[in-house]
Amino acid sequence: MLHSALYGLPALCLIIALFVFINVKTGFAGIVRSGAAARAVLARKENNRGGASPLKSAFAALSATVGTGNIVGAAGAVTLGGPGAVFWMWAAALLALSVKFAEIYLSKSGSFAFAYIRSALGGGALRVFCLFGILTAVGIGNITQTNAAAQSAALLFSLFGARKTAVICATGACFALLGFIILYRRIAVRFCERLLPFMAAGYVILCLFALFFSRRALPRVLSAVLRGAFDPEAVTGGAVGSAFLALKSGISRGVFSNEAGLGNSAISYEKSEGDAQTVALFGIFEVFVDTLVLCTLTALVVLCAGSAVYGADAGALTALFAFSALLGKKALFFFCPAVVLFAFSSLIGWGIYAGRFAEIIGLPSTPVFAVYCAFALFGAVLRAESVWQIAEICTLFMMAINLAAVAAKCGKSGKRTSRALIRLP
Repeated sequence: MLHSALYGLPALCLIIALFVFINVKTGFAGIVRSGAAARAVLARKENNRGGASPLKSAFAALSATVGTGNIVGAAGAVTLGGPGAVFWMWAAALLALSVKFAEIYLSKSGSFAFAYIRSALGGGALRVFCLFGILTAVGIGNITQTNAAAQSAALLFSLFGARKTAVICATGACFALLGFIILYRRIAVRFCERLLPFMAAGYVILCLFALFFSRRALPRVLSAVLRGAFDPEAVTGGAVGSAFLALKSGISRGVFSNEAGLGNSAISYEKSEGDAQTVALFGIFEVFVDTLVLCTLTALVVLCAGSAVYGADAGALTALFAFSALLGKKALFFFCPAVVLFAFSSLIGWGIYAGRFAEIIGLPSTPVFAVYCAFALFGAVLRAESVWQIAEICTLFMMAINLAAVAAKCGKSGKRTSRALIRLP
């Protein structure tokens, strides 16, 4: 009931309005500066002052951002909202480019990651934001990730006769134990930045293989995406009954995936070398990789396979069955480990965020790491639908404070900030 009340039409309209406002105030910086962002990523400049390079910070941020939202979230958007949800996921991503850019720009312009929230809304709002940040880390970075990984691991090991319950519990226990060890020993950042490039590249290759074998279906699928955005019934046969549901599913799962509006990735860039504008360009790279590449590939695979059951909530199994339909059962041996790696890297990335949120409000990070990782035991055994509702509720509370602060800073600065954000280096 709480989820339905919060994630209704008013909340969705408010999120869209704030995204559009930030885009207008920044001169659509995320879109205008996309070319500069590509050049900055390809340049791969190394710093000589001992700090982290923005590219490595981007990989660390992506390790949290690129999680099962790219697999489970994209598949869930399609099954809940029909093919048209993909269109609205793209639209949300284009708006998210500027929002992510503005968050990182404001963060790097201040004395610490969330100084702009304290400046715009006061110290009390910052403390509430950090508390919601810890809760969001548990919901997004832990429970949803562990749940998807447990489902995938259970299916894979069922081929060898293993009991589903035992595998699910073992997955939760392994995530909790290994996650705490990595976070406690402070090797999480190195772990994330080294794992992410190989993990993402492997998943892209797997998706391209699947789409190659179903290439004849691609024109039909792309047509369904465009038609379904405004008339879902025409595509799904009435199983999905409104354009609002397609829009809601696409935007909510897209935002969940790229995490624009939450402000959390500013933590990853807190110690990056470089001026605010240059570092903020890597936020554009984040959204592009996460939503416009990985989420799109997953959604297209699901649609090409025809495995979506419209109107039903989706877990990792929806995308998994799609890959199996296109590549055969052998795909399980590639897909299931990919889900587990995505999930674990996201758990580690959000664990870093949880520790930093705790430090900002004066809490010791080690007990927070312990409690945070313990929730993996619960995430593994919960129902997928409940897991996603918990995650989306946490996301909304955190986003409300962050977007209010970003909008306030952009609104007060007016055209001066707009020109600064889009000025070419």
